[in-house]
Amino acid sequence: MNLSVFTSATDKRALKQLATLFLAKDCHHATFIQVAEYGDIICGVVIGVTKEDPHKALLFDNKPIIDQIENKLRLSDQGRKVLSDLQKKETAGAKRNKVNFDSELQFFCVDPDYRRHRIGATLNQAFETYLVAQGAVTYALHTDTLCTYQYYDNNGYQRVDEYPNHLNPQIMHFTYIKLLS
Repeated sequence: MNLSVFTSATDKRALKQLATLFLAKDCHHATFIQVAEYGDIICGVVIGVTKEDPHKALLFDNKPIIDQIENKLRLSDQGRKVLSDLQKKETAGAKRNKVNFDSELQFFCVDPDYRRHRIGATLNQAFETYLVAQGAVTYALHTDTLCTYQYYDNNGYQRVDEYPNHLNPQIMHFTYIKLLS
């Protein structure tokens, strides 16, 4: 996962803490989590949420984790840079046009060594099947030019927003929606 779209910090410890922070938040809100294995290797994951399902995929209190990570980040210059960059991102995001959606693909990743084996398509299909079963009709996702956003352009998704990264204007962020049938 390339975290340079979220922070200019480069310290590996601070970036690991940032990834933990994001995953704690995503998993806490998630109503759907699917892990893919190829042989005995975990090679992909999809995390999503829908307001149509009142049940969480994992029941846990993420506040202690978030507090612990934020406290650790405050202890170093690079960690404070991460927190500052996140605050700037949130401020910039508050000024963006809002896209309304009831469901969201929060995190979707396939290890590069295992791409082109239909693992991503299988994970995505599992999420969409779940959404349809819950009665959802559309979902959104957010991505950027450092990811394989072309997949969404070529597979039935509609790009509804596009904006430059607040840290690096060469990187573009995209919001997509997909109608479910």
